[in-house]
Amino acid sequence: SALPLGYHHRATPLHIMFGTGYVILGFFTRLVTTMAGKPECQLYFRDGIFRNRVTLEFGDINRITLTELSNAIQVELLRYIPDAPTLTPIKKSCQDLQGLLETCSQDVEESLQSSNVSVYTDVKEMAVSNVTRKFKFVCQGL
Repeated sequence: SALPLGYHHRATPLHIMFGTGYVILGFFTRLVTTMAGKPECQLYFRDGIFRNRVTLEFGDINRITLTELSNAIQVELLRYIPDAPTLTPIKKSCQDLQGLLETCSQDVEESLQSSNVSVYTDVKEMAVSNVTRKFKFVCQGL
């Protein structure tokens, strides 16, 4: 698909899938909150913050958009300017993002497992233990 105006690189979307077939209640919000609390991420308000879609600045020149779909969380990495010798290569940014998502997802799972909120009691063991992730980035340029 075509890149949005002004962008030079897009990593193919990454989907975080769940064994339940749907996004676990509270996972998306906690994932966004956990990521926004990391030093390498910052909420990006220009695109707006929506119930199911949030954009974060990631690193020096990247933006990541997290979108909650009915059966997955889609993560998309976009870069505004072409790679240059002084910038982190897009492939390295993809690897860094994958590591960040792994860490933050694990933090969210642990948070949900230890939650005393009654809504998680019935689904906690089934849903949180069945989380599967598909991490595959194919970086492409113009």
